[in-house]
Amino acid sequence: MIIGIDISSIPYGTGVSNYTINLVRHLLKTDKINTYKLFFTSFRQPLPEEVKLWRKLPRIRIYHYHLPPTFFEILWNRLHIFPLELFVGKCDVFHTWDWTQPPAISAKTITTVHDFVPFLFPETQHQRIISVFKRKYFWAAQVNDLFICVSQNTRHDLLRLFPKLDPQRITTIPEAAEDKYLNFVHQSPSEKKLKIAKVKQLYDLKNYCLTIGTREPRKNLPRLIEAFIKYRKLNPKSNMELVIAGKYGWGNDINHLKNPFIKILGYVPDREITSLLAGATCLCYPSLYEGFGLPPLNALTLGIPLITSNSSSLREVAGNAAIFVDPTKTNDIVLALNKIISSQTLRSTLSRRGLKQSAKFSWDNTAKETLKVYEKLCS
Repeated sequence: MIIGIDISSIPYGTGVSNYTINLVRHLLKTDKINTYKLFFTSFRQPLPEEVKLWRKLPRIRIYHYHLPPTFFEILWNRLHIFPLELFVGKCDVFHTWDWTQPPAISAKTITTVHDFVPFLFPETQHQRIISVFKRKYFWAAQVNDLFICVSQNTRHDLLRLFPKLDPQRITTIPEAAEDKYLNFVHQSPSEKKLKIAKVKQLYDLKNYCLTIGTREPRKNLPRLIEAFIKYRKLNPKSNMELVIAGKYGWGNDINHLKNPFIKILGYVPDREITSLLAGATCLCYPSLYEGFGLPPLNALTLGIPLITSNSSSLREVAGNAAIFVDPTKTNDIVLALNKIISSQTLRSTLSRRGLKQSAKFSWDNTAKETLKVYEKLCS
């Protein structure tokens, strides 16, 4: 079987990037039989270092085009011409993400659906992204052989937005925490303590609640900040800080909401983010909508207590291992902060539950289930 995968999303540091590189990484580890054709296009982004190493593996072929993704968006979404086989040769199956929908001569086509933010929350997105997304799914709904949804909630959204889709064309395969979080858990207590101490010193931190993610409207940061300020007013002796990690994305930013006990770190390098999360008292993630929700799962994997929204896919991911809040109600978030910060017993209970819940998700299983989908389509 010849499996084609569009890996053009990998360099951008998004949830889709994380999904793509981990899926391919674990497919290549699991599958010792099939041939993989990996399609990468970017005008400015170089081929990622790990992808360069994949070139040395048997049965792996990289098709690197120094063209902007917009070129293929026009070609495949707007005009829907020139089949994917012209760019990667014969494939039995070709797996894409939510950017383009190439026509195919004989390949079975699959899209992984991460979320429907551009449809459901258009006010939080660039108009260009909304347009691309709509064109992609206009064609995908017509020609795709299968959709992989990362959560049951996303599957529900797909069927609600495209009611004519045959449910048999949709399967659900969840994501998982990256290996680096599991590796951290398995280190010795002294190693973990040292790494946490280093990252705290680097960012001048002591006791803190953390939130992680690109700063954009859907992450609900103004309400979280308002809730944390209320918490501090109710607990004037507290030395707890709110730490916000993540680059600015779009929409109204939160810099004007700065406060002596709120630290906006901006982008945190990959090598530091695990220790930063491991050192937190809790992760606060009151997002308005998530297709899956990797930061909460990462927190559960490390045994970090979690406050998150009672909406979209977040209940699926967190199970019984979180305090759930209505993300539109500031007082809900205040009450949750007060509970989790004031009770070591509650934090210990949530930590144990988190470790148990996170064990339900693994990239090995995701890769194996995805490979089964490829095989079933091509049988």
